[in-house]
Amino acid sequence: MFKGYWRDLQQSQPNHIEILCEKNTVHPILRSVAMKYCITLTSGHGFCSIPPRYDMARRYWNSGEKKLVILMLSDFDPDGEEIAHSYARSMRDDFGIEDIHPVKVALTLKQIKEFKLPIKFEKANKKSPNYKRFFKKYGDDVWELEAVTPETLQDLLTDAIDSVLGVD
Repeated sequence: MFKGYWRDLQQSQPNHIEILCEKNTVHPILRSVAMKYCITLTSGHGFCSIPPRYDMARRYWNSGEKKLVILMLSDFDPDGEEIAHSYARSMRDDFGIEDIHPVKVALTLKQIKEFKLPIKFEKANKKSPNYKRFFKKYGDDVWELEAVTPETLQDLLTDAIDSVLGVD
């Protein structure tokens, strides 16, 4: 009788919160945290296509909330850094959502230093259209999300969610 039913624990929140991860490899790691808070988790497969973006916009519109908060997890490489910016721009430009608060949960340069992550043998992809901007700011070393332990990724996401929830 109640198959597929779930209570929307986010309905009383002042903001609509969504989680976006760059790739399927971390989706199972993050799913349990997202489910705990009843927050939708989208795997973007890199720069994702329009349908997942439209689905996020539709959920936001249906929520009736004022602000869209997108918690993003992506590699620290030229494209991973750009995904966080381009997704928010797309939500604004393609769907007319003006009040967007994108948060890069992981992977950041600060986290790379804090966790002393090993440098990947591969360097940044010079063919990426985002290479020059990334290289100028960070150099050509890159790190994958998978370099962080699953438990740490879950903790980072939990902390990010707790920081944007209206607990009152």
